[in-house]
Amino acid sequence: MIAAALSAAATLAAHSAGSGNQVNDRLLSMPAAERTATIAHNVDQTCVGVEAFPMGVTTTGKAKGFAYWSVRCKDGRSFAIQIAPSGETFVADCQTLKANGKECFKKF
Repeated sequence: MIAAALSAAATLAAHSAGSGNQVNDRLLSMPAAERTATIAHNVDQTCVGVEAFPMGVTTTGKAKGFAYWSVRCKDGRSFAIQIAPSGETFVADCQTLKANGKECFKKF
C-alpha cells in the first residue's frame, strides 16, 4: 500500500496544513523523481515511472479529501490512482478510464 511506502517520508517533511490527505501531502513534499518512483511502484510493481501528475483533491461530498494522481510508465502504460485520506488506494488503467469518458493527466 502506498501509505506504508510513504511512512518513512513522513519524518522527512513537516506536516503541512495541505490538502487534508496526509499521503498526498507527503507525495507533494518529495522530490519529483522520488515521488514518481514511489507512485509507479505502488500502482504496478513492474512500472518504471517517468511522470507523475497530481490531478487534484476532492473538497466536498462523500469523497472529500480523496487525492488523485496519474503516473506514466517507461513502457508506455499509464495509470490513475485514487488515495483515500485513510491511505487506501484504488488503481485504474488510463486506457480503461478513457474508454469510459474519463481522463488521466488532467487537473480537475
